[in-house]
Parts: sequence; structure tokens; C-alpha cells
Amino acid sequence: MRYQIFPECRACLERLVDLTVSLATPDPELQQRARSKALAIIARYFEPEAISAVIANRFHRAIQEITGNPDPFLPCKQAETAQLAYLFREIAPSYHNHDLDALLRLAAVGNAVDFFRDKAEVIRDVHSRVAFAVSHLPRFQEILQSSRGLILYLADNAGEQFFDQPLVAYLRSLGWQVLYVVKGGPIQNDLTRADLAASSLQESLEPVVDTGARTVGLELSQVSPEFRMLYFQADLILAKGMGHYETLSRLADHRIFFLLQAKCRPVAQALGVDRGRFVFCQNS
Repeated sequence: MRYQIFPECRACLERLVDLTVSLATPDPELQQRARSKALAIIARYFEPEAISAVIANRFHRAIQEITGNPDPFLPCKQAETAQLAYLFREIAPSYHNHDLDALLRLAAVGNAVDFFRDKAEVIRDVHSRVAFAVSHLPRFQEILQSSRGLILYLADNAGEQFFDQPLVAYLRSLGWQVLYVVKGGPIQNDLTRADLAASSLQESLEPVVDTGARTVGLELSQVSPEFRMLYFQADLILAKGMGHYETLSRLADHRIFFLLQAKCRPVAQALGVDRGRFVFCQNS
């Protein structure tokens, strides 16, 4: 279940460069400079042991610096947040608020939204009843029932907070301290404090902490000292999305449970599922 980069990941990263550059600036000269720098970063760091999310983090920083745009995906995040707020109101009543399996499935379905995916495909997935291709729910329940402590809930994309909030509330009702974790600044369409505040959900998800880093997934070498301390103090870590799977699945850390939709072949193969399936699994 360890993530491994595939040759096809390079084309995906190059598409992400084109998208990010086009969002970052309308200036053709800046676009060319940013694209050239980003492609050079891919060429330098793309190797068998690389992690796609880490390469993306490197070129996002370069694009932001060259274009002077600290948040190229802001319009995408705003549109996705509005879309997910609407979809959440539509489907949430069909998920039981006092059932852990249902709340995990509700949180997972929010992960279906992605800027690379066709909108009709996303809406179909959100309205379909989620069935986990892999579920380690019994292990998770056993831990929840055997002790109480600190859970770090690593949020993923902007808009997913609507789908996360019922699960966070349920875990807190069991007596666990749950810290909702957002990114330390804009990176792709990932959730930040500013995005959370704009959605009017920050108060209901408090306490909220951030990683102190602008990274897709979680690079422990980049986070703030304060967050690093919280990470090693945590009893459980619930990590949403492929970025967290890519960056954390190589760690020998059984505290981590991944909750995601496998949106690409490399991640799906690493998890042993078909592309598009949902997974709730313990890190092994």
C-alpha cells in the first residue's frame, strides 16, 4: 500500500503546471517564465523514488514567486466550495448522523471534487452511494473505544469542510480531542484558514490549527515546529485525500488512517483498488 510514482505521473504534473500558470497570470511573458521554471523542476526531480505531491510543491512555489500571485486557485476554490455546499445540502440527509460508517462515507464523498475531473462525473459520484473498496473501520472503532486522546484531522480540498464537520463533531462526542488541520497558506485548491472562514464553518470546526506550510499533502520537513509537536503527540491521524496518501504512506506510522477517493491509476494500484473507488484504510 506504499505509494509509488509512475511514468504517467509526469504528464499529470505537466498538465498541472499548465493549469496553474494559466490561473496565476494573464501575462504571456510571465507565463512562459513560470512554465519553463516549473518544467525544469519536474525534469530535475522526477525519478523512481520521487513523490508527485512533493514535486508539485516545488514548482508551485516557483510559479507563485515568478507571477507574484500567492493563490492562483482562489477562483477554483470559491467555485468548488459553493458547489460542495449545495451538494452537501442535497445528500447529507441520506447519511445517518450517529453512525460512524455513514459519517466516514459522507466525508469521503466530499473528496470526489477535483479541478481535473469532469463536473458531471463528480456530481454522479457525489450522488452515488459510497461503498468502500477497502475499509478498516473495525480497527478504527477498536481504537476509538479503547482509549481517548488527540486526533489530527488533516483536511484536504476547499469545500470538503461541509462533509467533514459531521464526522469531526461525532468524534468529539466520543470524548476525543479533535484538531481540524488546514494548510498554512494557499496551495492548489487545498483548504486554508481563509477559505474556511469564508465558508462560515470555522466556528463549528474549532479548534482549527494549520500546518505552518504551503504543501500538498504533509511534508514533515516543511511544517512549523508547533505543528510538528502536535503531529508526534497525536494518538490518531485521519488524513484525507491523495496528497496526504502520497506523502505519508511511506512512513511506518500505524496511527494514520487514510480517507480518499483513488482518482488516478498509480494511487489506485498502490491501494489495490479500481480507479474511482473510495478507501478508508490504516497505514501499514
